[in-house]
Amino acid sequence: MNKTKLMILAGVVALLIAGLVAFNFPTLSEKQPEPAVASELVITSTPREIDLKVNGEDYGRVASGEPVSIMATGQVQLVASREGFSTVELPWQLASAGTNAVTVELEAQSDEAKAVVAEELDLQVQDKSTREFEKTTEEAFQKYPILSDMPVWGNRFELYQGLPTDKAHEFGIYLYLFEGAEDEGRAAFNAWMKDHGYDPASYNVVEEVKPAKPSTVLPEIPTGDALDALTVDSITVAKKPNLEERTADELAQYFGIFTASWEPKVDGYVEASELRAKPLMSKKLAEATEVPHRPTITFNWQVAQSEGGKSFPWVQSYESTTKGGETKAKMEVCWAWVNGDDDLIYDAPRELEVTVKKNKVQSYFYTDGDPFVDHSDTTCDPKNR
Repeated sequence: MNKTKLMILAGVVALLIAGLVAFNFPTLSEKQPEPAVASELVITSTPREIDLKVNGEDYGRVASGEPVSIMATGQVQLVASREGFSTVELPWQLASAGTNAVTVELEAQSDEAKAVVAEELDLQVQDKSTREFEKTTEEAFQKYPILSDMPVWGNRFELYQGLPTDKAHEFGIYLYLFEGAEDEGRAAFNAWMKDHGYDPASYNVVEEVKPAKPSTVLPEIPTGDALDALTVDSITVAKKPNLEERTADELAQYFGIFTASWEPKVDGYVEASELRAKPLMSKKLAEATEVPHRPTITFNWQVAQSEGGKSFPWVQSYESTTKGGETKAKMEVCWAWVNGDDDLIYDAPRELEVTVKKNKVQSYFYTDGDPFVDHSDTTCDPKNR
């Protein structure tokens, strides 16, 4: 090759190199930038909320411990700020995988900011105390199931948890009896413990006597002869309740009897009596009492409906407690179906709970016997009492 050709070739190569440089084509020795990937930041901050920027992008107000997703890789520039606080700029090397846990503390500079920090410190102390209390309480309830059954209010005794009176127990069970009926209350307490599977000897039971036994309205239970003498015509099913003034116990029992008074041919379904009882209820309860989506109609109801029968109800057993002007009553309500000349039909007793306040029924709940079970041994039938 002659000298002229070599010079031409060298010039061409120089032009190519200059072109590569001019168009910024990467060479083999240059390192390529890493593509941005999704990363997660979890910033623990003081104060609990900060304004965050990452590489100049504004992520707004971020709560301490709240995950923040960003699209970046390698090292990023974090800027944490908040009005009244110092601004912190922090370079951060993102982890290739997992969460990036970052701690940022801003210095309070204004009085308002210092008040924010002080309030958050108080909340941290309260949160810690609450968590410790909940943990201790949960452990205690798991260790001593009886705690979940207290307090207990009854006509014969009351039961509360309290401090132990000896070092052998972690808590005390305070048994309140009523003056003049201590033995009766103590027997009722022991029966309650046995029914719930607890041994009184295993607990620190502290007895105290209250000045007087609470009054109790005892229900009038009809005799077998009185029930046998009933006829359909002798029973009147009131369409509206009598709103005469009553004590809380009297109102609770009257409500129980009224809502178990039926004439199936007229009422159509069991819950109809509850709709008739609305004047006895608080405004809120009355508004919430509606015709059920699937009204209840039992076999004995259908028999009475076809034969023009009626129910004759009474309260079989009753107990109540009053605290802060509110009376909570529990009772068993029985009824006999009177259908022409046929024998009386008895259902299982209704377990009814009623809350009375300000001379109005505030709430009620009941459970009736299973209509598909034989209730020939029901205690509502006088021969089974």
